[in-house]
Amino acid sequence: MTTSTDPAAGLPDLCYVRHPTSGETVAILHGEDGYRTLNTLCSPECLNAKVSPPPTEAQINAMKHGSMFGWDTPGADPAFWRRRDAR
Repeated sequence: MTTSTDPAAGLPDLCYVRHPTSGETVAILHGEDGYRTLNTLCSPECLNAKVSPPPTEAQINAMKHGSMFGWDTPGADPAFWRRRDAR
């Protein structure tokens, strides 16, 4: 049995979120800092539903955190968000 010590393990390759300032839909790619702008009117929810399998809310939060603060931080682990939401 292999276990990963990488906090970002278990994350999708990408997910879509709403930019907190502009409100536009942007893409976050696993392992990349920041985000990529998109030329779309589709909502993040619509685009995430087309990802197979769709990312969970914990994975999306972890992806946002990882893209801003580093992929090796505790917040880049979906388990961090699941524990936080369970409180």
